Amino acid sequence: MEKAAVLRAATREGLTLVRAENATGFKGVCRNEKTSKSKPFQAQLKRGGKRGYLGLYATAEEAALAYARELGPEG
Repeated sequence: MEKAAVLRAATREGLTLVRAENATGFKGVCRNEKTSKSKPFQAQLKRGGKRGYLGLYATAEEAALAYARELGPEG
């Protein structure tokens, strides 16, 4: 999914992509090329001291959207 499409989807769903000061620019998103070269961005969410795996994505924006969807509109 292209960056513009991800941003449109987030807006349509009332979600905010959470920015962070890390290599990907998004909270809950890291680069993991060892797992998949076609989907090098991994999304994960920490709740109650446990990490929840949200999947692998082709772009950092897609992974950030998965993170935002997990948080919900109230984020």
